[in-house]
Amino acid sequence: MLFKATVVQIRGVDGQLYTLAEEGHTPDSAAILLQPGAKGLDAPSFTTYADEYPAIDGGFVRASRASMREVFLPLKIIAPTRFEMMRLKRRFIASLNPTRGLVQLLTTEYTQVTPKDPLEAEPVRSLKCFYVSGMEGGESSSDGIHWATYGLILRAPYPYFQSLVRTDVSFVRYETLRPFIGEGSFLSLDGTTPGAGLGISSDPTWITSLTINNPGEVLVYPRWHIRGPLNTTFSIHLHDVEGNVAKALRFFKPPGLLADETLIVEMARGEIDIYKSKTDGSGPKTPMWWAYDITSDMWPFQPGDNSVSLVIDKPTGMTPEQEAEWLTSNSPTMSVSYLPAYLGI
Repeated sequence: MLFKATVVQIRGVDGQLYTLAEEGHTPDSAAILLQPGAKGLDAPSFTTYADEYPAIDGGFVRASRASMREVFLPLKIIAPTRFEMMRLKRRFIASLNPTRGLVQLLTTEYTQVTPKDPLEAEPVRSLKCFYVSGMEGGESSSDGIHWATYGLILRAPYPYFQSLVRTDVSFVRYETLRPFIGEGSFLSLDGTTPGAGLGISSDPTWITSLTINNPGEVLVYPRWHIRGPLNTTFSIHLHDVEGNVAKALRFFKPPGLLADETLIVEMARGEIDIYKSKTDGSGPKTPMWWAYDITSDMWPFQPGDNSVSLVIDKPTGMTPEQEAEWLTSNSPTMSVSYLPAYLGI
């Protein structure tokens, strides 16, 4: 293993999953060993652009960017027979074929609060890479054990490790608490006598403001889901610590969402899109770029807390009847999902 209680795996372009065993593995079957000396699994390299002031001391920083990440894994494919070693080697090389796409490097770290506590697995972190070189290798054998050694080099276009599962957040609040056991609930201690009991949430209320936590160490771009009905212009705001609007994602034309339609705003790198479709997933995807204000920002979530609000543009001077009709046509619900990203394993 790379470190104690760290599991490293590679999922090939063909979907085959390889778990890299620790050095000292007993070769009763073919295995791929990860030997000491792996590099490129912590922070990626950064390039910072800065300019000198022409007439005063010092300078100023323009921007910083992470370069593509390069990972080096010293591997040994080992087996009790040469036939088994060759079979695993050929299958592994085929799984790395960059002409078929990207491989997935998966790492699982284990934590232990105290030495007496059991190890607990953290969420898996994933890095998508393409094979560069290192599988030229060299074969040898000794005492009836056959092996081939390699220095596998992978390169990741997106240099950050990501969670495997998206984090989903709904703009909903449960304000009413009903006792789980006791008076006013559907259960009691003995079936007849009310008791104190516990509380459960009921009667959810859709809200327009929420603080969303990004647990990662890197800014990430979300995927917004706005479910109709919605027939007016609106904005999604990001607020600073003082509550002021820092950034705004604006739609300057009404999207015309029905109650069974959802507007999707996808901001992920290489997947930017705006469309609407049936909420149940049926039917075609209708592009909605015509409603988006291209001068507004598609802003990301910063690491930590992000204060977000949905602002629906409401006409003024309506009569009570007109306002009731307007609310019927403009009562959207919203949720957002994103993939937390990390600097390293």
